[in-house]
Amino acid sequence: MDHSGPHLDTTCSPSQSKNGSPEHKKARGRVRGLPRLLAINSLVCGVEIVSSAAFTYIPPLLLKAGYTETVMTIILGIAPFLDMMTVPLLAEWSDRCTSVLGRRRPFIMFLSTVLLVSLILIPYGPTITTIITGTNSSKINMIILAVGVILLDYSYQALFNPCESLLSDLMATAPDWEQTRGFTVYSAGISLGCILGYLIVSIDWSSSGFLIGSQEQTAFSVIFILFLPCLFLTLFCAKEKPYRRTINLSMQPAEGENHLGKDAASEKDLLIVRKSDTEVVMQDRMTVLDLTSDVTIAKDHPSDGGYESGSSESEETAPLILPSSEMLKWRYQRLVHQINRLPRITLQRLINSILRLIWKIVKILLYLPYQILKLPLDTWKRVTNAPTVLRRLFLSELFGWMGFMCHNMFFTDFVGQYMYGGLPDAPEHTKLAILYDEGVRMGSWGLFLHSLTACLYAFCIQQHIVRLVGHRTVFIGGLFIFTITMAATIISPTVTFLNVVTALSGIGFAALTSTPNMLVTLYNTDRQLYLWDDSNQDGSEERGLGTDVAVLDTAYFLSQIVLSVCMGPLVDLTGSSLPYMIVATLTGMVSVYCSSRVVFTDRHLKQLRAGAF
Repeated sequence: MDHSGPHLDTTCSPSQSKNGSPEHKKARGRVRGLPRLLAINSLVCGVEIVSSAAFTYIPPLLLKAGYTETVMTIILGIAPFLDMMTVPLLAEWSDRCTSVLGRRRPFIMFLSTVLLVSLILIPYGPTITTIITGTNSSKINMIILAVGVILLDYSYQALFNPCESLLSDLMATAPDWEQTRGFTVYSAGISLGCILGYLIVSIDWSSSGFLIGSQEQTAFSVIFILFLPCLFLTLFCAKEKPYRRTINLSMQPAEGENHLGKDAASEKDLLIVRKSDTEVVMQDRMTVLDLTSDVTIAKDHPSDGGYESGSSESEETAPLILPSSEMLKWRYQRLVHQINRLPRITLQRLINSILRLIWKIVKILLYLPYQILKLPLDTWKRVTNAPTVLRRLFLSELFGWMGFMCHNMFFTDFVGQYMYGGLPDAPEHTKLAILYDEGVRMGSWGLFLHSLTACLYAFCIQQHIVRLVGHRTVFIGGLFIFTITMAATIISPTVTFLNVVTALSGIGFAALTSTPNMLVTLYNTDRQLYLWDDSNQDGSEERGLGTDVAVLDTAYFLSQIVLSVCMGPLVDLTGSSLPYMIVATLTGMVSVYCSSRVVFTDRHLKQLRAGAF
């Protein structure tokens, strides 16, 4: 379908249901091939490769650089704080983005660039310091390391919103079984990325013969190279269509018709009825387009697919397209008109752009402290104003991610200190430093097994279990298994037993990374039914799918902020890394309870509205 011409949104007649049209049924039944699903989710795999490998090294790197446990957790909490401020805004922008690249890909490209920059800053900070200052200052190295960590943490977490929205757009018109497969592939992609990331940091690169600088610099160089093809594969295979536009058509009489006088006023205006992509029926008299009309944005449905294939628009609701002769005439007249106005348009736009840029900078400088202070209230309003089904899913995600973050981010530090008895700040080449490094590598192998289990379970087993017992049992059961394994981690007698229970915890990780996104897509398939208490549903501001995904992202960010505030002082106070696993166990128990109150089916929804669920 050609979208290059002037479009006019038309609506189907009341007697004709758009959901019942043959085109709609065809869109609902179109199957997305597995290769395309893998390509769409390749970026998620690349992001997880980066995060898994990088954050295995980041806590030890921060501790070795001279930061305490408290300061380290504060640094790790800055990026989630920034994400919680900006990701909901970025989600709203992406829902309304009019770029020719589509709605999601411009944000993917920007955030990926920030991530790639951070992968250079973290391992090569001392080299950058030497180039800039001529000396190797430890304080400057610490600052560059902290900035790199914050940029990496911010960009990799913010990337998940456009990636999840990209997949949800594709799945918006898919049947239920295909949505299950799509988000299973998404979860498997995350787990595969974790596998490759933890495998990279588990390898002793010095003995492999492939070493670029130090062990850390080699690992970061490898993940930098692996991320690029994952990024380009998603960008090229995601066939997004630009956000739909319409031209404000003003009905003006054609030249030579003004002499009709009073009789002309009684004639009907032009009526254009869409019959096909190349045929337009015009009734009554001919008119011309208003060349001075500005282009306005047509409001899309919040869960519009945004894809050339898989779009849910039917023949009756698709934009109108003029025939070739009228299109050529309109384009010629529009071109002449724009050329005549070109100097004034260029000057106006230049001045307006400069003024808008200056005003934005002033607002950022003046209102940033206010926004930081206002963030807790905005977060509270965002969650409390969300529909009931999203609030319940938010709580399950919040406590679930608190448990997984305690485990995944600090597991290597736990093994190095608690299981092996090493110290991260011990002098290099001493026994305590060697024990700590061995514990970090062994912890990486445990996380590798954790991710391998999650990948195999998500890709080969989970969808079959879903068909037998349903999504609800799979989700609750996965979180319950995670809780049990975390409790077993606390009393692990040997490293072998520790790695076995760590591997089993991957079942819960697979459930947490697939089911919530599937539920958000389910809720958006019938917003009137599932999101009946949405405060914005009857207002002028319409929620989009990206905005709903941002509510879940808020739970992800908030879980890290809470941990960064609490865990560092707790570990410093006890002098042990054992509190990480204790908190993971407790939050896992709460997430199991919250997940039992999540709406999965129409029956749950009826019970919820009746006050019995």
